[in-house]
Formats: sequence, C-alpha cells, structure tokens
Amino acid sequence: MQTRSFKPSPRYLIKVCVGITMAAWLGIAGTAFLALAIPDRDATVIFGLMAVAEIVAWVVALILAGPYYASLSYEIEDDEVIVRVGIITHSVKHVPYRTVTNITVKRDILDRWFFGLGSLNIQTAGMSGTSGAEEKLVGLTNVDEVYGMVVTELRRFRGGMAPTATEVEPEPGVGASDALSAILAEVRAIRQALDKDK
Repeated sequence: MQTRSFKPSPRYLIKVCVGITMAAWLGIAGTAFLALAIPDRDATVIFGLMAVAEIVAWVVALILAGPYYASLSYEIEDDEVIVRVGIITHSVKHVPYRTVTNITVKRDILDRWFFGLGSLNIQTAGMSGTSGAEEKLVGLTNVDEVYGMVVTELRRFRGGMAPTATEVEPEPGVGASDALSAILAEVRAIRQALDKDK
C-alpha cells in the first residue's frame, strides 16, 4: 500500500480561532466583572492590567493558530499512523498498529453543527490506564473515511501477524496428550538431574 497523507480541513483553523476568541472574551468579561464588583481603586488598576494581558495573550494565540494549523499533517502507513505537529518544537509521533487497542470517532457540538468536522482518537496499550487517546487526528471532514482506512490497515496488519487456522496444519500423530506426556517426561528428567547435583 502506498502512504496516504492528508491535513486537517481549513475549517479546523476557523474552529481553533473561534475557541481562542471565546476563551479570551470569557476571561476578559470575568476580569471586568471583578473590577466592577470590587470598587477599590488599586484593584481596578490591577484588573485593568489583567485585562490588557488577556487581550495580548488573545492576539498572540490568534497569531500562533495559523502556524499551528499549518504544522499538522497525518500519514497512514502499512504498519503505523504518523502525526506531525509543532510550531517551536516539531513533534513526529509514530503509532504502530501492534500497540493500538481502540479507535474512536469524536464530534463535539461545534464540530457537528457548525464546522462539519470530526476527530479520530487512537488509543494504545501504553495509554490504556489513562483517559484520553495516545494520538488524535483532528479537524477531519472525512473522518469516517479515515477511520475506515485505519481499521482496514489495522486488520490487514494483524491478519498478517497471526496465522489462520488453515495455514497451521497439525503434525500427524501428535495430539494434546502426546505433547503433555513429552513435557512431563522432560520435567521428570530435569528434576532427576537436579536431585543428582545435590
């Protein structure tokens, strides 16, 4: 199979910017409420400085949203899924199929109602004791198609690892009782050898 590469939808960038803006305005509104609730002049100055800091953080976050979106890319390989992301520190995450324990599709309210997006969450054996996924492929308009690709490759990979019942033929004349008898004889021989060494 050839490597299939793709990126999140441009709508995902809009969703990120909307989320940043909503969080910033909630923070600014909370600071303004506190400034009005506490009529102390010193507190008003402190809350004013906090509001300015929140506005600066909002603008910086909006500026960084573009490069963050541009850094996201996904690859589906024969034996793994690769996720690339990062602005300052670039991260390349390999998720081998041999460690995958669960794959889920997630769509929140904004994804379903406004953006038509979804996320593919891949959980691995190393993350099974924690909540959340090892890796997330976010901002996908074709999340069901990507889910199908990953599941198909996962089945193909696991099918290639384990022999099927038709591929394994039992040796003639060797049954379960014969194998157990051979193991028992070997254990007795080991015990006799250990007893002689004492």
